[in-house]
Amino acid sequence: MAGKRGKKPRAEARDPDRRAGLVLAGLLGLALLVKVSVLLSLGDHPLLQPDAGLDTGAYARLAWRVASGDLLLGTEPYFVSPLYVYFLAAIFKLGASSLFPARLVQVLLGTAAAGLVFATARRLFGDRAAAAAGLLYVLTGIVTFHEILILQAALDPFLTALFLYLLAVALTSGGSSSKEEKEGADGEGVRSREAWVASAAAGIAGGLLALNRPNALVPLAAVALALALPPLVLRRRAGSPSSLSLEGSPLRTFWPALTFVVGVGLAIAPVTLRNLAVSHELVLISSHGGLNFFIGNNPEADGTYRAVPGITPSIEGQAADTKRLAESEAGRPLSVREVSSHFAAKAWRWIGANPGAAARLLARKVWYVLSGDEIPLNFSYPWYRGQSPVLKLLAVGPGLLVPLGGAGLVLLFLGAGRLPAKDAAPLGLFSPVYVLAVAAFFVATRYRLPLIPALAVASGGAVATAFGPGARRRLVPAALAAGLLAVVSLAPTGLWDGASDEEMHLVLWEIEKGDPGAMTHAESAASGQSDPALFWFRVGESFDAAGKPDEAIAALSRSWAIAPDRRGLAPALSERLGKRGVARALAGDTAGSRSDLEAAVRIDPSNAAACLNLAAVLAAEGETDRARALARRALEIQPDYDKARALLRALEGRK
Repeated sequence: MAGKRGKKPRAEARDPDRRAGLVLAGLLGLALLVKVSVLLSLGDHPLLQPDAGLDTGAYARLAWRVASGDLLLGTEPYFVSPLYVYFLAAIFKLGASSLFPARLVQVLLGTAAAGLVFATARRLFGDRAAAAAGLLYVLTGIVTFHEILILQAALDPFLTALFLYLLAVALTSGGSSSKEEKEGADGEGVRSREAWVASAAAGIAGGLLALNRPNALVPLAAVALALALPPLVLRRRAGSPSSLSLEGSPLRTFWPALTFVVGVGLAIAPVTLRNLAVSHELVLISSHGGLNFFIGNNPEADGTYRAVPGITPSIEGQAADTKRLAESEAGRPLSVREVSSHFAAKAWRWIGANPGAAARLLARKVWYVLSGDEIPLNFSYPWYRGQSPVLKLLAVGPGLLVPLGGAGLVLLFLGAGRLPAKDAAPLGLFSPVYVLAVAAFFVATRYRLPLIPALAVASGGAVATAFGPGARRRLVPAALAAGLLAVVSLAPTGLWDGASDEEMHLVLWEIEKGDPGAMTHAESAASGQSDPALFWFRVGESFDAAGKPDEAIAALSRSWAIAPDRRGLAPALSERLGKRGVARALAGDTAGSRSDLEAAVRIDPSNAAACLNLAAVLAAEGETDRARALARRALEIQPDYDKARALLRALEGRK
């Protein structure tokens, strides 16, 4: 009996781990089911293929180059962050002939990220927090959507979750209990080594995140500083005023901070050395930071992406046009690093000359980062959510995670979890500093993804600990934080969500593929467009390119009826009408030809070809006087128009 009683505590101790393991298994199963379902429903969507998205196509092309043997990708520093390019290339090199295997690997990494969120929350707050954090994370649809895209953002949640977990391991490895205190110096040394190793691993994971999302270097620097500061908290030993001893985090010394920084450096070093080797320029990761900083900080900036005049809004276009534009403005050749510095300097000059406007813009961008509204860049999540029944069920988003996660961070700093309050800074600073790192540039939905794992962990902590032991003294500050952030997150921004643009692109794709229902779809989609004149113009241009002049003229006519004064619209419609008028004349349809040519001249009196062709039709019908007037007008518009001159001579001979 005594032996059995002796085993019972160990069995009971294993019960929480067993229960946690079952919960984790269920969570991973749910995450995989959800993510695979979204992949199968949207993975083949025509607008999510490389030929449909600017950045998607650029990453796929760069990855194919690497897989084909161009390992260093030329002789310039990387323009974009390179990790995702090599991730794709590795999958292509393994024999993938399509992008589905890459998407499947991303889904598997996303499933692993759910497990890491669970494990991080459990270390920091306990089992209930882990279950809540994991479930909130799995139900966050914006994460799952990006994991099926061919974009660098697909890796951000996994890399962030891995970094946060390893950092949590480092921070909790040095903790002591009454039992651990009895283990003596050997036990303490083992725990310290575990902390150092975990710190180095966290640094490597953080460095990989920076290789995929370079502005993550800012919160990584904050984490390194927070790791280094506790050992600097010194106190005088009792009875020895001149003697000092370290006091602070359970990590005890500078070693965790040092190993963390070394880990970050080890991850980034291959890219930095490659940039230096191929170009002889010291570019840490990529060279597009200066342009992005300027996009977010200039007289026309509104906090979101806005194309810079003269720079093509695509990865390849930006890489080429930034150099051309910067050299034109500087009046001399510039290196790649100098090009980036040129745009950054322009942004800083504007900030320095307009500090008030810059501060207001920064505050607005912080609001956008924290907002529950979505800000599209290439893809509109709200529109795709409407295309997928599974995504409709994944209702969690920043609108919930920001206030709940903010409350969780307050609780973390108040020591509500398993981590002492004085050791919370390295983890607690990541989210607020990352918010500022995004807001320093410009805001888009996909740039906010690294916040989601961190906020999910903190949200789980808020759910589990806000009403636990000692909750009363912590409830007020946590509730205040949640309330304030709820106001910020739920306040409507009025930002465009991109849904109408996605609908338009689907119509254009249908036209390109010859779908007989494209015009019907266009008619139904037009009502939801913020700029219906532009919509019908693009529909008309697409029909024209597809060789369907009647549909093209019908669409352009609708555009002209809505905005007759819009630049370029009248000439485009007049030209198509003129061409169809000529085709009808050649087919013997004189009445139809005259109707088209009359409309072409009326819509754009400066259309010399339409004037001439209408003159020819009128001359054939005996209306010589008007035909001569139109021929003269054609010559006035285009003095070297030989056909008009010849017709006018012939008509003059009829006097």
